[in-house]
Amino acid sequence: MEKIKPEILDADMLVFATPLYYYGMSAQLKTLIDRFCAFNGSIQRKHMKSALLSVAWNNDDWTFEALETHYRTLVKYLYLEDCGMVLGKGCGTLPMTKQSQYPEQAYRLGEFLG
Repeated sequence: MEKIKPEILDADMLVFATPLYYYGMSAQLKTLIDRFCAFNGSIQRKHMKSALLSVAWNNDDWTFEALETHYRTLVKYLYLEDCGMVLGKGCGTLPMTKQSQYPEQAYRLGEFLG
């Protein structure tokens, strides 16, 4: 974390990217976020931008509810400016993802931020 902490604090934006695992973020991303505890105040003072990118095999309307709630809570707690989410339902394989609307959504989000 000592290597990545300066990079996080030097950034203007945090992009949380994760596959959906049992309706939440991956353990790797959760571990990183848990380590923010040591410097929450530094992140909060920056008022950074943020975005959430995720994909899931499941295609139900409620698929991302828990992850969205967790992300929105992080945004509030860390005083982040939410710039958007791309939540790819039904993206269990690369061909499924390529045929979906989500790559275009991610591209448009990038353009908006650019």
